[in-house]
Amino acid sequence: MRQLAQLEGIFCGVSSGGAVAGVLRIAADNPGSLVVAIICDRGDRYISTRVFN
Repeated sequence: MRQLAQLEGIFCGVSSGGAVAGVLRIAADNPGSLVVAIICDRGDRYISTRVFN
């Protein structure tokens, strides 16, 4: 989720970050395929935690 925020400007939560991490692994194992992840939560609830430090 930190990389999504820093590199892509997608401010998401932990579950969406995990979904994207999984999709990237699947896509790496299946070149040329279309793999989709749904970003279904926001990162604002994690601002007060140490996740974005």
